[in-house]
Amino acid sequence: MSSPAIILVVDDLAANRETLRELLGADDYRLIEAANGAEALQLATETPPDLVLLDVMMPGMDGYEVCRRLRADARLAEVPVIMVTALDDQASRLAGIAAGADDFITKPFNRAELRARLRTITRLNRYRRLMEQRSQFEWVVEHAHDGYVLVNAADEILLANARARLWLGLPAVAGLPAADKFLAVARRMFACQPVEPWCDWPAALADERQPARLLVRPETAQARAFFLEVAVHDSPTYGRLVRLSDVTERLAGQRDHRSFQTMVSHKLRTPLNGILGMLEVLTADLAGYSREELAEYIGLAHQSAERLNVAVEDILRFAGISNLAAGSGFALSGLDEVVQRVAADLKLPTVAVLVAAEARSSSFACAPENLEWVLFELLENAKKYHPRHAPAVEVSARLEGQGWVVLTISDDGATLSPAQLLRVGSPFFQGEKYFTGEAPGMGLGLASVFALVWKAGGSCRVHNRTAAPGVCVELQWPRAESGRKRP
Repeated sequence: MSSPAIILVVDDLAANRETLRELLGADDYRLIEAANGAEALQLATETPPDLVLLDVMMPGMDGYEVCRRLRADARLAEVPVIMVTALDDQASRLAGIAAGADDFITKPFNRAELRARLRTITRLNRYRRLMEQRSQFEWVVEHAHDGYVLVNAADEILLANARARLWLGLPAVAGLPAADKFLAVARRMFACQPVEPWCDWPAALADERQPARLLVRPETAQARAFFLEVAVHDSPTYGRLVRLSDVTERLAGQRDHRSFQTMVSHKLRTPLNGILGMLEVLTADLAGYSREELAEYIGLAHQSAERLNVAVEDILRFAGISNLAAGSGFALSGLDEVVQRVAADLKLPTVAVLVAAEARSSSFACAPENLEWVLFELLENAKKYHPRHAPAVEVSARLEGQGWVVLTISDDGATLSPAQLLRVGSPFFQGEKYFTGEAPGMGLGLASVFALVWKAGGSCRVHNRTAAPGVCVELQWPRAESGRKRP
């Protein structure tokens, strides 16, 4: 049962306050009273009302001044104010409107009119507050770490927050196709385990001791298994709210910290051991080896040195990313030349470049040498993680809005899991299933690319291709000629 609306009655005459008590006593209101403006402001602060009935003609601080002060207080600025006056002239009403009054009522009171106005305004104010609270709640849900899906009695998805859309492979925007059923959507990417609790879906679990419902994305060559725990809350008003919680780490029993120490252990020590091992062999008995054997051992040491150099360069580049200038601008008319030069360095024969017609004369905020480095990092990743190390890559450019250029690099290689999509671009993250240290590099390339784009005032997004395997990296840059910066 909802609490009664609070009405603050402000009048210096006790008889007038008594009259209002009698007129409103039969209604479901809680009345609080003030005999002057200062008392009214204090009561409103202590007990914020749903509506203020404010007399205009009071000694000292009149009703206009009280209304102005209410409107100046951020906590009370939205409280509806009805000014009660014996005056019915236009000047008085204009003064009340200027002070911030919502409505006027003239003495002597018409009981039916007074009650009707109060009922309408208090209901509207309650509705406004409810909408504010709902907006706040929706913001919290949209940015929650758990996934939330609202479904109807037929299990059709009505709403889903950002995390749920990511995990379930739903469109990135909030709107969803009608008649998409939650269980059918979940089964596209997950197995429902254990089987028994899912047999009576969408009914809620009757016994908390039953095994939890889990959605399991099985382990693949590219990613570890991914587990979501599913909980249900039934509401007679809003329908069924399904909560998805990532319990992968809890079930695994350990948290995989891709820390700097792990990087040093796997990425620096491995090539360093290769160098030291070969030098140790050579220094032990240099004269005992043939020229061919010496060349082989020196070559192995050189390979290890190159791997060590790549790892160190990655670390230094990432550490010095703040010193990389965004640049005054790169003209899209030269994009094809830069892409093909990078592709040739990486020995990638199939790289298509598509620049939208309206974008060909545009520039974006990136120095040419930085763009070449960005393309090298992204195309190298496409080659590194492609099953055959021979990806078909497409680099495209288009305009977006009034001040942005979007550069998209897509390939036909591996598809990332939801867990990988969440962490991609984080320092030291690599797309290999187990962090063995054998994949070249430190996992800093994409993080450095993101940092450079962010510094230029742009944004980055990584997502799987929808029609076929592979990944798309979208880099949104400010157009150089617009000078626009992201707030």
